[in-house]
Amino acid sequence: MATTQETKKTATTKTAAKTTKTTTKSTATVKVEEKKAPAPKKVEAKEPMVKITLVRSTNGILIKQKRTIEAMGLRKIRSSVVMKDNACTRGMIFVVKHLVTVEEVK
Repeated sequence: MATTQETKKTATTKTAAKTTKTTTKSTATVKVEEKKAPAPKKVEAKEPMVKITLVRSTNGILIKQKRTIEAMGLRKIRSSVVMKDNACTRGMIFVVKHLVTVEEVK
């Protein structure tokens, strides 16, 4: 009683445009080609931007406000950052509106 064991060998070759996968099963060889889709091109739409400047000290403010200032990237008085003008940024500005000034950037 002889038992036969089938061995699987898989070899993968990668190129820039496609991937070729070769599988050998005992005596049969099967080639499968998988084509990768090209990477989508980044289309940069001109989003409105705002310049946010810290004009008041962070001494004595609430923890939520202090963390918001840090999340915006503001460190010292008169430090500025330019951020996208979207709902998230507007919400952050609303929390600390008494500490910052906001200008539109073109």
